[in-house]
Amino acid sequence: MGISESIKRDHDVYRRFFAKISKTTLNDGLMREEALKEVMQNIYAHHEAEELTIFPKMMQITELRGLAFELEVEHVDMKRLFETLKTERADTEIWKYKLIPIYDIMHTHWLKEEENLTPFGLDYFSEADWEQLGQRFDEIVHKKTKLSSLMLPLPKCR
Repeated sequence: MGISESIKRDHDVYRRFFAKISKTTLNDGLMREEALKEVMQNIYAHHEAEELTIFPKMMQITELRGLAFELEVEHVDMKRLFETLKTERADTEIWKYKLIPIYDIMHTHWLKEEENLTPFGLDYFSEADWEQLGQRFDEIVHKKTKLSSLMLPLPKCR
């Protein structure tokens, strides 16, 4: 699997997290805390994998250098917002609405990667290099966490 498939696979997991967590209530405080902790661990692993694999390669290509800087800045912004949210009480009505700024940055970030980078990867990299970047990305993510365990049992749609 090339790096574009690895990145998109993770993004889809995060999309499902936000869709499910938006249906929680203040009575789901403990579940929210656990789900947030787990998704943060996975997102941080995903970001580290990007920063160790594709971003350094992008920095070597003039046309991709600005995008690499932009994506790295967004990683920092997301982490800052996540770290702030984890200090908030999760058993309040407003908690899930505090996810909105994080989701907004993440959604924009995903679109940049999925529309401006991954479809054009083979314009800049050989198929073998693209595949190797994907393998290294997956190794880093799986070393840090088990992505398949991400989705804690969240409540069904109400």
